Amino acid sequence: MALPLLQLPGTLNYIGLFLTLECNLNCSYCINDPEQMGRRSALFPIESKSARKSLTPAEWVAALQRIPFRQDLPVTLQGGEPMLYWGGKGLGLILPDVPHYFDLLTNFALKPDVFARNLNGQQAKFQRSAPYPSIRVSYHADEMNRAWKDRGFEELVERCEALKDYGFRVSPNKAESDVGIYMVEHPKNAVTPEMKAIYEGRVPFEGKEFLGVDEGELYGHYLYPFSTDLISRGIHPATLNCECRTTELLLDPMGFVWGCHYFLYEGWSHGGPQKEFAALEAKKFRFAEHGASLFAGHSVAPVGHLLDPEFSMADLDLYRPCSHYGRCIGCDTKIKNDRFQSYYDRGVPHTSVNIRNIEMPSHLYGKIDNLERARQFFKPDVVDRENQ
Repeated sequence: MALPLLQLPGTLNYIGLFLTLECNLNCSYCINDPEQMGRRSALFPIESKSARKSLTPAEWVAALQRIPFRQDLPVTLQGGEPMLYWGGKGLGLILPDVPHYFDLLTNFALKPDVFARNLNGQQAKFQRSAPYPSIRVSYHADEMNRAWKDRGFEELVERCEALKDYGFRVSPNKAESDVGIYMVEHPKNAVTPEMKAIYEGRVPFEGKEFLGVDEGELYGHYLYPFSTDLISRGIHPATLNCECRTTELLLDPMGFVWGCHYFLYEGWSHGGPQKEFAALEAKKFRFAEHGASLFAGHSVAPVGHLLDPEFSMADLDLYRPCSHYGRCIGCDTKIKNDRFQSYYDRGVPHTSVNIRNIEMPSHLYGKIDNLERARQFFKPDVVDRENQ
């Protein structure tokens, strides 16, 4: 029986589907690592194929068919490395049976001919009209040079350029290309003249803002003070209480819906909610009925499951109590533009989560830039005590 169709709010900005958290690389900097301590392979080990760590392609088809098609709202496939899902053949088993356009965040783990063959003729699902490439390939110098014998960037550009032989548009103009390369602007990363000579005139290449702390310095621009660096920079000895809700639909490999990236990554560290998934599967995925008991005692928990017939987008509208403020993932609290150009056109900052009632200690007020703007996010009785 088909599951009820979700009613997507017009303001929904992003649908992120983490097909797998397994990866072929072990980068020192990885967004999946909440603490940014180079523990990627330890937190998300590649386990035996017998371990049930994802929905099947057929289950993903049933889940994604709940999401109404919108031409301007793709489903973004990510990980880990999404090309590895279901033995590398998973995309071609999902895409034919759903109407959506997709974006793909990848390190190009598979060779171009293998990737294209595994798509089963579904290239058009990555070819919507957009001002940027749908296939966004990340460059990781150390790991790619290790894997590709010290010619990591050359190999990556060649793999991207080769997609033009398999039905994709490839152009140095990002608005005319289905694929582009992106590098996080970490302080230890640099675009060399040799790199520029390799990509120019062939494929788009851009830097992406580094979000986080490096050698005690915070990078990025954030709406909520100390949301990402409270602990990592020793500003306060413990995380703070707040209330939070997501503005995105975030799906993990097992179909759980999460309220933020930090909860998703932390919930999947050291194996993920496998036992809880097995128990929920036995109860026909009725998360609304059984989720609270299955995740009782967990420090982080999902807010729903996409295969639960009772799940609705209204479940994401609730502000939920959180005691982890100060460990937020940068992409959740950074000031950015949404798909409606809210920031660029109207000066309205967008964040992936909305946070309120932060119990900010008053002794930290003197360290907050633009304190008057920030006060609106603080718990009123805490602010009132500070003003007495």
